[in-house]
Amino acid sequence: MTVILPRGGNVLLSDEAPGIERVGIGLGWSGGSGSAAVELDGFVVLDNGGATSSQVLLAHQVPNPTERVGASPPPRPLVGDVEKLVVTLAAVPAEVSHLQFGMAIYDAAGRGQTFRSVRHTYVRVLNHANNVEIARYSLDPGTGLETAMIFGEIYRHLRGWKFRAVGQGYVTGLPGLAGPGGGDIATAHPSRAAAFLTRASPARTRRNVAAHLHPPRTDPPRVPPVIVPSSPPRPQPPHAPPAERDPAVARLPTPPAGPAQPAGPAAPATPVPAATRSPLDLSGPDEAAPAAVARATATRAPARPSSTRINYGEHSSRHKQRMEHVTVLDDDHPATAWTEEKRGSGTMTVTLQWALLKTQTGLPRPSNIHLGCLWQANDAAAGLMQDLGDTVSAPGHAAPRQVLRLGRRDELEGQTIFVDLGALLTFRRFFVFAYGLHTAPEWSLLRPVLTVAARTGEQLTIRLGDAPPRARICVVASFHVAQDDVIIRRENDFLEGVQADVAVRHGWSLEWSPGGETLRDVP
Repeated sequence: MTVILPRGGNVLLSDEAPGIERVGIGLGWSGGSGSAAVELDGFVVLDNGGATSSQVLLAHQVPNPTERVGASPPPRPLVGDVEKLVVTLAAVPAEVSHLQFGMAIYDAAGRGQTFRSVRHTYVRVLNHANNVEIARYSLDPGTGLETAMIFGEIYRHLRGWKFRAVGQGYVTGLPGLAGPGGGDIATAHPSRAAAFLTRASPARTRRNVAAHLHPPRTDPPRVPPVIVPSSPPRPQPPHAPPAERDPAVARLPTPPAGPAQPAGPAAPATPVPAATRSPLDLSGPDEAAPAAVARATATRAPARPSSTRINYGEHSSRHKQRMEHVTVLDDDHPATAWTEEKRGSGTMTVTLQWALLKTQTGLPRPSNIHLGCLWQANDAAAGLMQDLGDTVSAPGHAAPRQVLRLGRRDELEGQTIFVDLGALLTFRRFFVFAYGLHTAPEWSLLRPVLTVAARTGEQLTIRLGDAPPRARICVVASFHVAQDDVIIRRENDFLEGVQADVAVRHGWSLEWSPGGETLRDVP
């Protein structure tokens, strides 16, 4: 009988299939069709528990003993497993402790595709000897922004080989497998895996890992210039010298207006649209409440005509921040500017990730680190967003449009703040911090990293520095809305106090409950 696993669930293979020697892994999904079809490639990660860097190879690079060399790639099957792999457990090298199986979208940034377009994803484990299914895990992407996902893994245990449902996603595709701090992806040569890993499905493409890391870019075709026959120049009027500015000119009387023109029929009134709901909105159904519409109008930043756009000098720091392309903020380069072109539209994510903690026996143990932020809107509204106190959205449930939303915390994926870029201009600033519940986190073991990512492919990595021994909270980064730009700054500000101390230090005036960790309830 098949064991249906939840995310994080595991099963001992020998309990379900005594004497099992070869394990079959099936990966399946369904997606779009036509030009908008999502191209996914299965991949395998050979992991040794962190002793050295993991190695990756695509599923169709795994040798298939029955496949003819040079065979044309077949289309993806409409039903059933898309990728089929077989692992010979006794032949797995001792240095390989985990084999992880997943899928990655090819050229996700260039195509603008994520796992939101992929449906019915699953991984299943079979006894290859009799083709009996042992376990199955059906997964859904956590945010919809993922471009690569690890479905499941088989790993060594004291009692034997186990299978675990992982369901871990990455918004940066295969490079995300290098970990929160980034780094190079090591590729495994197919011949190294041939002794213990084979493929039972046909190869669908000829791509390799390098094609995922550096997809080709197609430049637009060049249009040859149109040569226009020259014509004799027209005579130009004599150029008059510019007139000197005279302050009195501004005081000259305005000439009388001509006769008034008869007024035409009045233009029909443009209907006022209802308050736009954000994809981050956690409130109930739309209500035609005039007060809510008024609040949305009051907090929405006015559109700026192009004539009022500020031009920064090419030697100014703002101009340099707008034109640069950086991927890491540190002590040497603590701030940058994301223009509207850089950050694009839709949702921006701010994700805190950390290293997994383990007991002395190697089992995972829970950590004490959480993500939160202080925010301030243009209309002087301000508040706190964190799991503690269950304030997980800003400007709150009653607002017509949510700007920030705090996602669920997960030991594997970390915790994410989702930012609605369409409503961000209604905000003035927000500060993101990491904190421990009532005690200081184990900063040195957790090695937290903050990653800021946009759908355009822009990404920033912000690492925390060395923490003081008793620091309970760290302001990691600040985000400031300035004209049409978002200024992102690395703060790396550790405090031994609580959230109220952070607010006072950075200029927030809020009413706090006793203890200073949550806001006081205002009737």
